[in-house]
Amino acid sequence: MLSRHADAAFWIGRYIERAEATARMIDVHYHFGLESPALGEALRWSSILAISGQEKLYRKLYSTEDERNILHFFGFDERNTSSIFSAIRLARENGRSIRDQISSEMWKCLNQMYLEFLEWDVDRVLTGSPFTFFEKVKESSQLFQGVANRTLMMGETRDFHDAGRFLERADQTARILDVKYHDLLPSFAPGGPLIPTEAGSVGGPVDVHGWIAVLKSVGAYEAFRKTYHEGVTPARVAQFLLLNPKFPASVRHSVGRVEGCVRRVSGNRDLAPINDAEREIGRLYNELNYMRAEDIISGGLHEFLEDVQERCNTIGEAIYKCYLSY
Repeated sequence: MLSRHADAAFWIGRYIERAEATARMIDVHYHFGLESPALGEALRWSSILAISGQEKLYRKLYSTEDERNILHFFGFDERNTSSIFSAIRLARENGRSIRDQISSEMWKCLNQMYLEFLEWDVDRVLTGSPFTFFEKVKESSQLFQGVANRTLMMGETRDFHDAGRFLERADQTARILDVKYHDLLPSFAPGGPLIPTEAGSVGGPVDVHGWIAVLKSVGAYEAFRKTYHEGVTPARVAQFLLLNPKFPASVRHSVGRVEGCVRRVSGNRDLAPINDAEREIGRLYNELNYMRAEDIISGGLHEFLEDVQERCNTIGEAIYKCYLSY
């Protein structure tokens, strides 16, 4: 398989997953505001900017933090290559370059998605309901993934597509979890927003609703409730979203899927890695297999999530150097 074809397949997976994850990240902010009206004004868009890694670009392009600017920046601003519209456009461009490698149904889905989102802008989102827009993004992404699972042949194209999809998913799950941790932490820190002690305490209504919002943002709430009947706690949420091997959006499951894809491409069936990509993925996956949520939290959840995001970037760079550079 040509490196440029593998690169396009890899980035189709990443961009579609990124569009959905960005919609979920913004959506969870609205969910949390509705679930916790007492917190209201204490919620700041700055948490999303800080965790997204796009704060510097946003400050350069916009002078104020408000709902309209944030929605435009993350939803439609083509100057932000991680915006929802940019991700969909770039996925379509990559799909067009390898139309002979993907199914016609996949191309049709990508093209239709792009054309439909040309009809949206921030004014239309604010005139109606942001939830409607976010749901459309999520449903379009899930439709494409379903079509790909149903029609794309098993082989290198699929492995590179899935490697990109699950690498992005691991990174974005950690990022979304970090957004809400960033929101909740100031509630308990000295000098943080003034919240009634009982409501804002760990385990109180604000705390519980915040973690429920995290679960809902990645479509994990129902699966979490079926797994843990005792209730929602930070340790259980972290255990489920980071370490659960069976939930498709958990970091552990996603990294494991990336490892499987890369090993099928190389044909390596030995335990030892044969290149840097396998080495970086295997190291993170093995650590996740032996970790406990209590150890992560005691060592600092934010620090761990930052490390996961950095290592996902390292894995992406290693895959690029091994297979995609041309």
